[in-house]
Amino acid sequence: MTEQTFTTVMHLLDVLYKLWPIFCGVVAVAVVWWRTRSLFFIVHQILKWLGLEGKYTNTDDQKVADEYLDLNKFNLKTGFHLQSGKAKSKLHNWMRTYDLEFAELRRAGGYFKANKLRFEIPDRWEVLVTRTLYVILAVAFIVGGQFVQKSDYALLKVNATGTWFWVGNHEAYSLRFDLPVWLRGEPWHLQQGDCLYIDAPHPVRDIWDKDVICRLVLGFNDGFIAEAIDSQTNSAWILRVFGAGLFIFVAMSWYRLLRAKEMQTWVDRASSTANSTNQAYPMSEPEPHPDMTVGSVSREQSSQAKSL
Repeated sequence: MTEQTFTTVMHLLDVLYKLWPIFCGVVAVAVVWWRTRSLFFIVHQILKWLGLEGKYTNTDDQKVADEYLDLNKFNLKTGFHLQSGKAKSKLHNWMRTYDLEFAELRRAGGYFKANKLRFEIPDRWEVLVTRTLYVILAVAFIVGGQFVQKSDYALLKVNATGTWFWVGNHEAYSLRFDLPVWLRGEPWHLQQGDCLYIDAPHPVRDIWDKDVICRLVLGFNDGFIAEAIDSQTNSAWILRVFGAGLFIFVAMSWYRLLRAKEMQTWVDRASSTANSTNQAYPMSEPEPHPDMTVGSVSREQSSQAKSL
């Protein structure tokens, strides 16, 4: 990760922590949109919360609106993304045919396509690659949170030179000072004695960096350091939550894939059983009466006709 990318991520996490109520509202709207795919439903709910919900004067218009709202409420609860009332009716008939329940289909998650009435199971290699990438990203978030959070040291940057460093307890050291030797780069460790008795840039490379860092090491901005530590602690928790969320997502996705495969097997077995039953017992036309032939009538019917 470059320093510019790192700066962007840290700034984003800090803004996210300060604006979390607005962020939660945006997430809620996004979830509703994702499950219903209907802007009309979102606008209707907002107007309803504001007390501005209106009714149509035309009975047919109101009936259509109510049916559409019911469809979107159904999508919001199930996440099936049904596109019309006809698709909903077909889904009910399909479920009755294969003796399935909504709770069972919901366990399959996005692998069940309600509009197509089928399960779409991805390839094994696709599943493996996708899950591996998610796990790597989750580990990166958790490790990043562990790296950022330090109770006594603040992670800061000299804006003029772009140098990142840790500072606290009247000392400072380079960004990768605590990493293994092969990842440390050019490590340095700055203490109060280096600021008071050494005029040269040593142990850092730039005199400007040393002047800025020494002001912090000598205790001129302890309040700023404490505020930075609090901010990066909150950022570390956000990173850990993201990492834990990804692990939970991988586990839930794996569970849903297993349920989808089970139900696909159930549907295939039920379909093959129904087909074999139809082949074993084909629908036959009713046999004609023994006294009846095609294009003729019986003797009894003939005599009745003559008497009339």
